[in-house]
Amino acid sequence: MSIVSEIKAADARVVRTRDALRLAMTELAAELPLDAITVRAIAARADVGYATFFRHYPDKEALLADVADKLIREFLEQAAPLLQQRDRLGAARSICTFVNGHLPIYQALIAGGSGETVRAEMLRQTMATMAATRQRKADGPMDDLILFHMVSAILNLLAWWLRNLDTVDADAMGEIIERTVLTPLSQLRLQPPAGL
Repeated sequence: MSIVSEIKAADARVVRTRDALRLAMTELAAELPLDAITVRAIAARADVGYATFFRHYPDKEALLADVADKLIREFLEQAAPLLQQRDRLGAARSICTFVNGHLPIYQALIAGGSGETVRAEMLRQTMATMAATRQRKADGPMDDLILFHMVSAILNLLAWWLRNLDTVDADAMGEIIERTVLTPLSQLRLQPPAGL
């Protein structure tokens, strides 16, 4: 086996192991509170050795951040085309449908006991991802403030929704996000305050 083949095989193992660990964390989040999930349980569910876990992640929180990052990228991929078409309601509903389809992990990430810490990390990751993929350069602090407000407001609304699923369905929550966040911010973007 050549060195290149060995490197490719090792890379494939790393990808498979990380995928297995992310899936294990997602499955366990559907069954247990976040603080009850241990590295041993994650490694056992992923069918990898305990020490192998630490070759990929320094701790459970790093794995959780990786799971969150992957989910953020996936839901931004769905919402971005709709936002670019200025379909704010479609984008909001798409976000809620995506969250609803990944309910256990989002409940653990956003509405769970570590919700504030995880939401802060999700806010940071989402801001970085959206800033890196924006179609035009920010026109100053107003663009950055609008992006920060939009992302944090949506995460907070999603946290509320995940605690009140029995009262509001995904379509209705999408409409709430569109009416309270996306449409007002689109108006603000059109008319920036003086001095910003």
